[in-house]
Amino acid sequence: MNHTLSFNEGTASAVEGLSFAMFQNELRHVARFITIAAPAKPLDAVLKAIHNNPAMSQARLLTRILAAYIGRQVSFRSTEVATFDRDHLALLVALMDTHDAGTVPKTEWVRAADEADAAQRDIGG
Repeated sequence: MNHTLSFNEGTASAVEGLSFAMFQNELRHVARFITIAAPAKPLDAVLKAIHNNPAMSQARLLTRILAAYIGRQVSFRSTEVATFDRDHLALLVALMDTHDAGTVPKTEWVRAADEADAAQRDIGG
């Protein structure tokens, strides 16, 4: 595995950094036994989840995942997989499958990532 370690200044703890591909593999591994039906339009469902409560850690992480899908530099930690409940894990698997299938144009992924970023910026008000 290609784990990278980085050290925060002023702390003795190491932070494990995962590539987006490795993070996706961990999400799939954790979600492998979840049998909840996925929404027909996972990208729209992710945006709805972000807009419903943008301050939640799940929403912030969903925003980072969308950013990673459009090529923005984002790092992940394996512990962040535990952020998601069963419903969100099922949603993420559907989102990954949708992206892998290539059925949604890149422009829609960019629009969704930008919209998610805007929702995060609006938290502070």
